[in-house]
Amino acid sequence: MSTSLTPAELAEIDEMYAEARRSIQLATGPDWQAGRHEPRDPEAEIITPTLDEMAAAPGATQTKYRVTYIRVGRHGGRNGSQAPAPLTVWTVTADSLLTHIAEDTRPYLLSDDVEVVVDLEAMTGSIYAGFRNAGSFTLEALQVAEGGVA
Repeated sequence: MSTSLTPAELAEIDEMYAEARRSIQLATGPDWQAGRHEPRDPEAEIITPTLDEMAAAPGATQTKYRVTYIRVGRHGGRNGSQAPAPLTVWTVTADSLLTHIAEDTRPYLLSDDVEVVVDLEAMTGSIYAGFRNAGSFTLEALQVAEGGVA
């Protein structure tokens, strides 16, 4: 027995499919399929410590880092694609630096299990998605703002 769908039913199915696709794109980021990273907002080009970070460490020394990505995921610097643009970030702690790098690279990665490690002596780092190496980067300390007495 075969059934045929009416044009209205076909249109409804097409709309449901399009809505599901939009939901997936919003949930997984701008590069979920094509591997193209949308540029950061120019106003947010340099990330600064949050008020919570500053409150946790009043008078702490801040360091401005430039993170230059070598490769991130399958579409960020691999197989001829361009690596993500460098990230410039002011940070108080190494943990906040790792958090900013993880948030910046998330659109390039399909995994939700992202871990960033950094070696501040060698000024290098790696990005892991699950158990796999999902990328690497170098760090450059651009500026240091010495902290004062809180």
